Amino acid sequence: MTAPADYPELHFSRAVLDEILPLRHAVLRPGLPECSAIFDGDDLESTQHFAAIANGQIVSCLSLYAAEWTNKPARQLRGMATAGNLQRRGIGRQLLSFAVDPRVLHWCNARVEAIGFYAKAGWTVESEPFEIPTVGPHVKMLRLPQP
Repeated sequence: MTAPADYPELHFSRAVLDEILPLRHAVLRPGLPECSAIFDGDDLESTQHFAAIANGQIVSCLSLYAAEWTNKPARQLRGMATAGNLQRRGIGRQLLSFAVDPRVLHWCNARVEAIGFYAKAGWTVESEPFEIPTVGPHVKMLRLPQP
């Protein structure tokens, strides 16, 4: 994968919650206690955390959880965040591509302002907007398995 020109040492890897929590908190739950960025299932063995690392710093993160979609086995994407000064540079898109297994059904509760990001990555909107208290409006989005 190609890194943005100003981040030639960008790489992607599995991570642990403690490594990604500061970024997840800063981007997704600013002004709230850090514990608000810890999600049910973060500590399960089946949960996978991922990071994009540039120049030794985690600059983007996401987590995948075992969670059914309409009674079918699936992975739920949660906690996707990219450092504010690095958004819209392709880092999140590359991390998503690295982490998501194309053969598996995935879904997420996407912030309304992120619909376009996920749609460009092949996700479809599956619900009307709904409110998540303290976070804002979201929609359910789905990524079907690819053959």
